[in-house]
Amino acid sequence: MEPAEDLSHQLWTMRELLEQLVYKLEVQGLLLASGRARWIPYVTAELEAIIEAIGEIEALRASASGRLARQHRQSPHASLAELIEHVEAPWAGLLAQHRLHLLSLQAEIEEISRANHEMAKRSLMRSREIIASLGEQTVDVYDPRGMTTPLAVGSLRLDRTV
Repeated sequence: MEPAEDLSHQLWTMRELLEQLVYKLEVQGLLLASGRARWIPYVTAELEAIIEAIGEIEALRASASGRLARQHRQSPHASLAELIEHVEAPWAGLLAQHRLHLLSLQAEIEEISRANHEMAKRSLMRSREIIASLGEQTVDVYDPRGMTTPLAVGSLRLDRTV
């Protein structure tokens, strides 16, 4: 397969995976917003699988990009924007479309991730307040792997002699 065609194929696969990532982040956000924490470990596992697949495609993309760069006597680490300047039609236009779509997906992922993080943080604070109001000293929360772990809710002592 020609390097430009291979790179385009890898970028298309990356776009599909990033769109799946957006979808799963949206699902995560809906679960967080609705307070349906029971399903968070499942969506977290699905997100991790997508992220792992993205890593695999990224390695293939980097290889295809390097081959295309060598074909056009560019640095093997040339950016996609730099490669677009040196490839001929129709590949330049197609690669430029991939680049714009990937940048758009990146911005969307960052925005959704930030919103989900804020919702999760607020939910954790509400949970701590509820547990504290019940007189409990620990609460189970989810760790980064989606497993439950106890979170101690203790009082803080401030030293005001500073």
